[in-house]
Amino acid sequence: MSIQRNALIVAATAFAYFLLFRLNALLFSSLEYSAGVHWIFLPSGLRLVFVLLFGPWGAIGIALATVINDYLYQFAGDLTALAGAGVIAGFAPWLAGLICADLLELDVELENLTGATLLKVALLFALISPVLHQLWFTLSGLTENFINSTTVMFTGDLLGSLAVLYAAKFMLTLVPQSGNYQDP
Repeated sequence: MSIQRNALIVAATAFAYFLLFRLNALLFSSLEYSAGVHWIFLPSGLRLVFVLLFGPWGAIGIALATVINDYLYQFAGDLTALAGAGVIAGFAPWLAGLICADLLELDVELENLTGATLLKVALLFALISPVLHQLWFTLSGLTENFINSTTVMFTGDLLGSLAVLYAAKFMLTLVPQSGNYQDP
């Protein structure tokens, strides 16, 4: 892969993730449990899609967008906590993707995705990301209740992931298969 292509992937995933993050804040700000913990978090699905499609380059884009978003809208003056949250936001879905590729035998082209597989992927991701985030937030002194915050974040990540993944799967059914394509 070329450096330009990887840079484009990082920039495009960061931009799209940042936009959905802001849209989620606009739509669901009343459902925010605490800073960074949402009852519905649509960007979680985008995180998973990006790492499944683009691997570590998608994860880097997600981390970059998270740092930018958190700096602009939630910065509490702690650069270490800011960097940690960004790294976890990119690393957690990448780790979940690696685990899913191994356990669920996902192929590189993601052709074997079924509704049941998507549910398993979303559940695993919704478990890994909140646990890693809340461990970091607890160690950084940014959350006081690990169990409650992890539970809410799990719920929000699962609902957001399912919404985005199933919407993406539905949109893929609308795209003609390569064997059915006919030139005009």
